[in-house]
Amino acid sequence: MAGMARGESVTSTADGKKFPAGSDRSANGRTGAWTDSYPEFRRNDSMSLMRELVTHALDDGYAAAAARRGPNRSRPRRGMGATVVVLVVFGLMLAVAAVQTRHFAPEVEKEKADLIVRIRAEAARNDRLRARANALQEEVSGLQSDILASTTTGQDLSARLDALDVIAGTGRVRGPGLRLTIDDAPDDQVSGSDGAEGRILDIDLQQTVNGLWAAGAEAVSVNGERLTAMTAIRGADKSITVDYRPLARPYVVEAIGDPNALEARFTESPGGEWLLNLKAVQHIRLDTKTVDELSLPADSGTTLRYARTEGAQ
Repeated sequence: MAGMARGESVTSTADGKKFPAGSDRSANGRTGAWTDSYPEFRRNDSMSLMRELVTHALDDGYAAAAARRGPNRSRPRRGMGATVVVLVVFGLMLAVAAVQTRHFAPEVEKEKADLIVRIRAEAARNDRLRARANALQEEVSGLQSDILASTTTGQDLSARLDALDVIAGTGRVRGPGLRLTIDDAPDDQVSGSDGAEGRILDIDLQQTVNGLWAAGAEAVSVNGERLTAMTAIRGADKSITVDYRPLARPYVVEAIGDPNALEARFTESPGGEWLLNLKAVQHIRLDTKTVDELSLPADSGTTLRYARTEGAQ
């Protein structure tokens, strides 16, 4: 026991308490209690601190605050006010955006419709101008032929000019040839596929035209657009353009030349193999015909370029 020297004798009382021998203790005759002049044992300080913590686990101030709050009152959430403000502002922004969208939607649709009308009007005007240009070109060619036909030298020059017109695409050409009708693969009704993999692309028409030139075609057109060495076939989104003029499906490619020889050589050319492979794998639609008489227009977009000597007026 703490506070007792090793070997010290102990005296026990009737109630089981133990005291060191020789301590001045006497019994109280009335109660039988012992009086003790021996100092009490020194208590352990750590035990006293633990007993204090158990007895007063909650500070009096915290207990009073909890009593004022009540048993069912929850602690206010931190930042709740800021969250509510953000949500309100976001809702107002959405409402304003929706109102503006509904307000400007009719104007946007009207502008879109007006733009479509203008585009169609300009396209029609462009077609009229092209037709006028072709007619004037035909007139010039006729007058030129009449003048050159009056002399032997002029006749030779006229034949040479006609050959150059065919090569340059500046004159109308007539004769037998080959007609290819190319279109996208049909939609798959079973799987619901839109046939995107079987869509004709600009490179497909480029391969076709190059194959016809290699097979010996004298002149080539796509959907009535005459092709020359300066013509560009490009893709624009899902459309194909020839010199920036959009083409509509199906794509009709016409080539003037010996029909039988042209068809056989084209089939063996890289362009012909390209198309046949697309037909077998991607199921594009391809129809090839020999035609006795084709008429290909002149290229209305051809610009005359010529060299000028230095110092010439």
